[in-house]
Amino acid sequence: MQKTQAYILRYTFLVGATLLSYLVNAQVSTYPLSENVVITNFKSDHPTYQWKPIARNKFGNKDTLSLPFFDDFATSSIYPDSTKWLNNQVFINNQFPIYPPTFNVATFDVLDESGTPYNNTINKDYKSAGDSLISQPINLLTDTFGTPYSLADSIMFSFFFQPNGYGYHLNGEDSIRLFFKADNNLWFQVWSSGGVASSADFEHVIIPLLNPNYLHADFQFMFTTFSRQVGNANHWHVDYVLLDKDRKSNEDYYNDYAIQTTPTSLLKDYNSMPYEHYLVNPSSHMLDSVYVYVSNLYNLDKNILISHKADYNGSSLVSTSPSANSNNVLAQNNAERRLAMYSITGLVGNDPIVINRTIAIEEDGVLNENEDNDKIEAKQIFHDYYAYDDGTAERGFGFDHNTNPSNIEGEIAYKFTLEKEDTLYAIGTFFNQSVYDVSGRRFSYRIWKSLAGVDGSPIDSIIYVSEEQTPEYNDENGRRAFSAHMIDSTLLLSPGTYFIGWHQKTIYNLNVGWDMNFGNRRNPNTKNPNLYYKIFGTWSNADLPNGTLMMRPHFGATRELYANLKEVEKESSLKIYPNPASSKVYLDEEYKSIKVINSSGLIVLEKSNTDKLDVSNLSNGMYFVLATNNSGELFKTKLCIFAD
Repeated sequence: MQKTQAYILRYTFLVGATLLSYLVNAQVSTYPLSENVVITNFKSDHPTYQWKPIARNKFGNKDTLSLPFFDDFATSSIYPDSTKWLNNQVFINNQFPIYPPTFNVATFDVLDESGTPYNNTINKDYKSAGDSLISQPINLLTDTFGTPYSLADSIMFSFFFQPNGYGYHLNGEDSIRLFFKADNNLWFQVWSSGGVASSADFEHVIIPLLNPNYLHADFQFMFTTFSRQVGNANHWHVDYVLLDKDRKSNEDYYNDYAIQTTPTSLLKDYNSMPYEHYLVNPSSHMLDSVYVYVSNLYNLDKNILISHKADYNGSSLVSTSPSANSNNVLAQNNAERRLAMYSITGLVGNDPIVINRTIAIEEDGVLNENEDNDKIEAKQIFHDYYAYDDGTAERGFGFDHNTNPSNIEGEIAYKFTLEKEDTLYAIGTFFNQSVYDVSGRRFSYRIWKSLAGVDGSPIDSIIYVSEEQTPEYNDENGRRAFSAHMIDSTLLLSPGTYFIGWHQKTIYNLNVGWDMNFGNRRNPNTKNPNLYYKIFGTWSNADLPNGTLMMRPHFGATRELYANLKEVEKESSLKIYPNPASSKVYLDEEYKSIKVINSSGLIVLEKSNTDKLDVSNLSNGMYFVLATNNSGELFKTKLCIFAD
């Protein structure tokens, strides 16, 4: 069945008409990434982790899944649920899609399960298979009572998909395809969609199973892509996959509502800033409310109740009961919900100050069919830097060498407003390794007090110029990270506006990290007005792509940044008691950071600046505890949880 034969229904989530960052005649541009840093960092943090599909066995016999099959990926992270899927090439995330039906999607790109290019190849002229996603076997022969299925049971398969999102654009050479496996073990293509340059709303597809050859005990379905080999680009996003009986081909709604995005930063202009700077004038930096998007998949309007909690070091900052917002969430639509802001002054501790946040939704008196997507957790971090970005790069940024002469100079400047007198000791820059190799290109860091023609200033006022540099592709314990340029002179800056950036003698794309959603999920399709570039002698912020640059000024006492930890090999060097434990455990001293990791390699508990942990919410089993002290040393031990 081709796309024209499938039942395709438009879903009305709001998305901008086009999201291409490449602008005709633009002087700056973005490029796709060559790897998935989230996955490569995860693999580095968990070197022994292996994703394995769960072998479903019962009394020694293979036990296939039963209807309904459903996954909206809300409870997964990085990799798909191994109890439902046989492979893990797709990337489970919420950073690349735009307003998905529910939080998290499966993103198809041209990277393998380790986050690196297939065949270690980046070549836009070479086309081959990209990611695939294959279901576990599903019993479509008989139901759980042994009653045979028939075509009269109206079994249908449905999903939502979106081309591109925040990913680099597809074209007509790219495609996504869906296959069903028949009882003769042959796969048949039942749907496909060709690539398009611009993004679009999530689209709903529903396909009836009309062939009796699909009604067998080991039915499977498979999404797969065919694409140019360009790494972390050419994205397709799939969400809300459902296979079930007693369905109608024109029924395009679901009895479900969900949280759709992460909540906004508590800060109005920044995603993070030094806490002591924030305290100078808290009211000027606090956002007026906490915002989050929710989606309604019902065919009826819903009045969604929303609540939130926040704590710092175990002390509650806010805890609200579910309350109604002023208007409904329209049927098959999404809406922004808001929560009252709360005070975060008076927090005592060393950087980083981490506020743990939880937001939940519900409908008064009505049970939601799928509650897994009704709650989300997030963190608000205050550190020694100012940041507009959220720490995750979707692309790389720099001058567009395709539209500019290469023999002229260029400069990039990024404006920050300093709240209190402090020492600028470093600039953190996230360098990508992407389609073009610029590792040998030279540039110099610059810091300005003012730019000619910006904010009424008559001239450029340069206060710092570094020696010539080349990009540093930094690893922090094997994780792709920001690279620190340490300022080699004392820069004690008074309160006011400053600019950090770089100068290059020729035009090329330096490929600095670019956060496509601007670290701001409330209005993500926005250009950062604080970013400027100069070419042909004039500063400008015209023709910038949506998003923000990943470059940060660090203030305060000089410290080691983005450095590798010195690992202590003896696990017994970390003392923890009681062990086994059921509620609370105590460590031999206060540690800067503590992580508890389960047997699958996933972090299930994380705390900072403490000597005790509340483990009452952990399931019985064996865990690893990793603790880092203020000297950067890493200590490890095992912890057994055994609750009565």
